[in-house]
Amino acid sequence: MVAPDSHVSPVVMIISICLGACIVFCATPAKAAPPDTTNQSEKMPVSIAVTPSQLFDANFHGGGKVGVSRYLFDVNADKALSETLGAGLHFAYEFSDFHFSAPAAFSGVKPWGEVHRLEFGGSVAYDLTPEWSIYVAPSIQYSREDGAGWGNALVYGGDVTVTRDISPTLTLGLGVEAFDELEQVTLLPLIVINWKITDRLLLANSSHSGPTGQTGLELSYSLGKDWEVATGAAYLSTRFRLNDSGLFRGGIAETSSFPAWGRLSCKTGRHFNFDFYAGAMLGGEMRIDDRNGNKITSDSYDPAAFLALALSARF
Repeated sequence: MVAPDSHVSPVVMIISICLGACIVFCATPAKAAPPDTTNQSEKMPVSIAVTPSQLFDANFHGGGKVGVSRYLFDVNADKALSETLGAGLHFAYEFSDFHFSAPAAFSGVKPWGEVHRLEFGGSVAYDLTPEWSIYVAPSIQYSREDGAGWGNALVYGGDVTVTRDISPTLTLGLGVEAFDELEQVTLLPLIVINWKITDRLLLANSSHSGPTGQTGLELSYSLGKDWEVATGAAYLSTRFRLNDSGLFRGGIAETSSFPAWGRLSCKTGRHFNFDFYAGAMLGGEMRIDDRNGNKITSDSYDPAAFLALALSARF
């Protein structure tokens, strides 16, 4: 394995410190909290998550290397408006720092550097019948390399899913994710599953606020005493506008991969959660289009290890 360079070490240091904090907090018994006397119907629970992650250096098939340091900040709020209707709000900011080493497919130059993604969204869930429900979640995003204009970095679309409660322990659903992504419309089928196989074993979609997105599936097992282990896989894809300098000025970059991971989680107290991820990005590819969405060049990279730690709180 290539030793982490100066770009990698800050993220690895953050993950190491946070993992240590996880062990310390989870090993300390939480004090009993007084009963919550607040009227639950008047509360709007809010969850906040901070997730640093590191994709270690991977070799491009055509020559050269790439690695990525990411930081994700995610806020979600949801409220039951009635027995059959619920609504939510979502905000996310993701900062990605790409570091390249002589990528041959991109003329041996660094094709892009720091990337910003800003997302605002909402959601509505409605029970059509006691068994059937519909979920709609529109969002807008600004996805751009540092220095690119905001006006031509707009991404918008959303998810629509329909689910059915098959039994008290099994919910299944189908849907579609549709986005207008910088000169390209993408459609992605969605499978919704929440299956409580046993009291300890659960098969469900991955977390929205985690480093792997919500399009994957995860099999989790409760170890008891607030500890949990899991394994899962997903598909990730992101498009963003490049800045107006350099070889590919004004173009559009796209990254895609299939992350597979193991997860160790711990809850501490009533509000805090630590999720440590270790896995690999499989089938990774990076591509550049011109400003009109026509392909210029692309290259795939070898499976690459990644680490991440999601620190979340819900109030």
